[in-house]
Amino acid sequence: MTQLSGPELIQADTLDDYDLIIIGAGLTGLSLVCWLLQLTKEAQVELPRVCLLEPRLFYGNDRTWCFWDRDPHPFRDLISHRWFRWRVSQGNQSIFQTDKSVAYAMLPADALYHHALAKIDSTPAFDLYLGFTVSGIEHTNNGMMVSANERHWRAKAVIDTRPPDANQLDSGVGVWQIFSGLEIACPKHGFDTSTATLMDFQTGYPYPCFVYLLPLDEDHFLVEWTAFQPGKNVVPDYRIDLESWLERQNLGHYEVTRAESGMLPMMPLPGYNSSGQLIRAGVGAGWMRAATGYHFVSCQRGCETLARHILTAHASGNWMLQSPTIRARWLDWMDSVFLRALKRHPDQAPQWFLDLFAATTGGQMSRFMNDQPRWHDAWAVANALPPRPFIRAVLPW
Repeated sequence: MTQLSGPELIQADTLDDYDLIIIGAGLTGLSLVCWLLQLTKEAQVELPRVCLLEPRLFYGNDRTWCFWDRDPHPFRDLISHRWFRWRVSQGNQSIFQTDKSVAYAMLPADALYHHALAKIDSTPAFDLYLGFTVSGIEHTNNGMMVSANERHWRAKAVIDTRPPDANQLDSGVGVWQIFSGLEIACPKHGFDTSTATLMDFQTGYPYPCFVYLLPLDEDHFLVEWTAFQPGKNVVPDYRIDLESWLERQNLGHYEVTRAESGMLPMMPLPGYNSSGQLIRAGVGAGWMRAATGYHFVSCQRGCETLARHILTAHASGNWMLQSPTIRARWLDWMDSVFLRALKRHPDQAPQWFLDLFAATTGGQMSRFMNDQPRWHDAWAVANALPPRPFIRAVLPW
């Protein structure tokens, strides 16, 4: 994996005071400080002093974020590829959607990391501590105290972006999205570079498995094998399935230039619409869309709102922050129903997705997947799915 250097690791020999501590400097933590920079520049106000505590020692090109590119955010210029046509398929059946005004976009992790780390390194108000794993958070008379690696930091408020604990996950409702991906160099690979394949369902598996394919140009592509698996106790080596699929494509010689893998909980998480000096953010706060695993857009929306609250708190001195509302509650309810039906009828899921994309437009799907559907978008989605299994899935048994 390519190693990306971050700002020089700061030695915390004394107790330092900050306005804000952000636990975790992954997508959510880095996005939040970039939103703070952008909003203070627009409003010409003073930045709060911010400390970020991150357990990793280096940043690598370990993932890609994909989303429908509808809204502005601090990383929009870093998007590397856009597709205005996408499809879902199984066997000989393919459903295509297009939207001339909204693209399906890809943003590589290394580009975002380089950008955000450079911003932090050049901003005196921001300190990033690498290699620190938080072990404790305490309320004090003057604010909050955070402990990590036998050291301590004090601040007026804390944003906790760590992933969810196991006891937060409702495994009885959802599934795990488990994926293994490869970025490949293959001259004249033959895949249509104008089209992103979101789901190409594979047969012969007890739960939905599909290939996700992004042609980057005529000689490079990103491909992932993804499974919606009911549990994570036994995880097959999906790279073997992916390599078998690649062999069947008769590509000839190719080189693997990068690998990525992950496990996403497609499960409802409790809402954190609360106020206080300690706020959850990111996947652990339910920002990721449970029924899809998409997170980038909701993360940007949440970070923008949270950054505005932080700047208001810094100006007023009242550090009782408010958790942002990421999406409408009825969308979370729809996701819970869908996930319950998916878990009960995994064999029917491929046809459900084909019917869903066949019955909607590209604009409807991009709005729905970005958590910003109009009522007729949600109606089109609900109307595309078979009523019997979903009516039954409304009941929790």
